[in-house]
Amino acid sequence: MPSYQLAISNIAWQKDDDETVYAAMQQAGFTGLELAPTRIFSEAPYENLTSALLFGGYLKNRWGFSVPSLQSIWYGQKGNIFDPADTEHLLDYTAQAFQFAHSLNCPSLVFGCPKNRMRPLGANDAAAEAFFMQAGNLAARYGVHLALEANPPMYTNYLNGTADAFALVKRLDNPGLSVNLDLSTVLAQGEHLQSFIDDMQYVSHVHISEPGLVPIERRPEHKELALLLGAVGYRGFVSVEMAHTDVDTIRRTMDYIAEVFA
Repeated sequence: MPSYQLAISNIAWQKDDDETVYAAMQQAGFTGLELAPTRIFSEAPYENLTSALLFGGYLKNRWGFSVPSLQSIWYGQKGNIFDPADTEHLLDYTAQAFQFAHSLNCPSLVFGCPKNRMRPLGANDAAAEAFFMQAGNLAARYGVHLALEANPPMYTNYLNGTADAFALVKRLDNPGLSVNLDLSTVLAQGEHLQSFIDDMQYVSHVHISEPGLVPIERRPEHKELALLLGAVGYRGFVSVEMAHTDVDTIRRTMDYIAEVFA
């Protein structure tokens, strides 16, 4: 059994394969299921609080799983964090996401949302930072973290580097904000994991992923990350994030990650 808490995101397979993957997760020692909310509730997911509560109970009682993280939290939403006219709508929707997470005992919500954070030409960061401060205040009220994720320039033009995400969270110093450490960004940006050792206290969730979310390759960075997380006493989940793939690939990936993080 792995000594780290391991999870996998449910964007990697179709709903029809849920129970097959859940059984494979148990076999590999994975105890966390990261959720894209619309993958469970396709329409208006955050209006399904009672169903979310029941689903969380099913995962815990039938499979022994917790929900360590939500991702794709703004799927289908329009608006931009640099536009003050969009702030009220986006904050209201985010508050619903926090309430949804709270009902699932889920501690962390990944803020990727690359399209919603495209910096318009000539804009400065003040509006975006004001948004994150308000969102962080809401997150703290619900007892969760909004985990800011760096995304490379192929997706967006704001918070492209992992160091940028750490710098923002440290500067805002808000108890509701943290960092989602995304290995695909580290790889795509040519970053070095060791350079973040002093900032790991700000990490609430970790993604093992590849650029473009293709299936996980065997890399020395995985063992390096395992050693780094162990050295700093990280207590959160390490979660596999891949785009839709086949069940055999999912099984092999989970077995590999369980071995690396044992």
